[in-house]
Amino acid sequence: MSSGLITWHPSGRSLENDLRQLINDNRFFDITLKCSDGKELSGCKAILATRSDTFNSLIFIQSKWNVILSFDNINSNAMKIILDYLYTSKVEENNVTINNVIEVYHASIYFKLIGLQKLIIDCTRKSLKDGHPNIGKKLLSQFVEKFSLNMNNKMSQILIDWVSKEKLENYENDENDPLSLEGLRYLLMKTFDAQTPFATPEFSIWEYALKKVIKSVTKNKQSNLAMCNSCEVNEVKHNLSSLIDHINLRLMDAAEINQHIDPLNVFPMEKLKNAYFSIASDEGSILPLIRGVPIFRWKNRRLDRNPAISNGGFTVEMIAGQYKSLSVDSIFKDRGGQYKSVSGDLIFKDRGLYEWNVVAEKLGQKVYIGICGINEDFNKIGQNFFGWVLGSDGYVYHNKEWKWYDARIKKDDKVTIHLDMKMKSCAFSINGNKKPIVSGWKDIPSVYPIVSLGYGSKLRIEPITRVESCVSS
Repeated sequence: MSSGLITWHPSGRSLENDLRQLINDNRFFDITLKCSDGKELSGCKAILATRSDTFNSLIFIQSKWNVILSFDNINSNAMKIILDYLYTSKVEENNVTINNVIEVYHASIYFKLIGLQKLIIDCTRKSLKDGHPNIGKKLLSQFVEKFSLNMNNKMSQILIDWVSKEKLENYENDENDPLSLEGLRYLLMKTFDAQTPFATPEFSIWEYALKKVIKSVTKNKQSNLAMCNSCEVNEVKHNLSSLIDHINLRLMDAAEINQHIDPLNVFPMEKLKNAYFSIASDEGSILPLIRGVPIFRWKNRRLDRNPAISNGGFTVEMIAGQYKSLSVDSIFKDRGGQYKSVSGDLIFKDRGLYEWNVVAEKLGQKVYIGICGINEDFNKIGQNFFGWVLGSDGYVYHNKEWKWYDARIKKDDKVTIHLDMKMKSCAFSINGNKKPIVSGWKDIPSVYPIVSLGYGSKLRIEPITRVESCVSS
């Protein structure tokens, strides 16, 4: 901060502006704040003590009227923002960045500034929404470094929820992947038994953790354990020991454990035996292959821009602008419209009950909602669709056959898909009104969730509400 006299603007017009000028006016300085980075800031005891119970205690109780306070855990950047808030009850938006938001949040907790904590949380939410998905990983790593593995607060909840909803392996090949090993450990600890929406299957978590440890040990030179020397292999196994208690072997396939995990001799033999026993038991037959509440996003497997996917992958829309150069006859065909499809980025396999919702935000043309086999052409729709879908016209379609289902879909309706992979059956609900299991739909293989929609239609996926088994695509 500057020292000496400053140029005063006309007083009395704005309390905020008047008090902000005091921050830089050394005529009112009567206390020095030594920060963790060695820099010193100055302030006014009366304002600091009046605005913060922590400062009041430090100034008039603990320090016995000392004029110098030292802070080993708060740097000068964060302290400047603290002073700005204490003097004016506001913080200039540009002063809080991705690089300092965790430091400032930590300082706001130390000084018990509830209002500032709310401002920081709002800023964090906006940054997560508007920025790259890796921002969540970066902030979570910074959080663990600044706080501890045992800390739970509003910020940690937001970051865990955000990172959990992104597939961890999506950016595993990025050398600048900012999720630290301690950040990963914290994430796995906090979601191990929680019903948090989670996007990464358990075996994929293991693969991601293994690659991160290998890259850490080899300084990003290797990502394959087979390419490591004996010393590196031992160090990789040692570093994995802090993570294995937070990876659930029971949520993996026995073949995956036998082929990829057992040979590494990382997990204790007792854990492996218990996992094999659990998987083989009746309990294991219904356990999911993903922790928490599985969540998926739409994935456009086409090269063009339609359908357009937005809202973090949860909304899909056929945009009108793509068809301005087409004639009406070329647009409206195949019983009323041109249709394109997107699938979810999870595969449902073998067993388990799955439920998810699709909200019809717009219905310009007919839509189809349901599932599609992983080896089928999901771009075929209507009478030629080889998946298992409900049309907005109230018919169900499969393998060039269709029949009346009495479940028409209107704008703003919520369609729930009920998929039972153990019984190989499927049913649909409209706004909570569940229809019978579709007769004749048998031998459903591993499938994707899917929607097909025409021009002017817009659909939003909602997280799965209940699931017994799923794996990554």
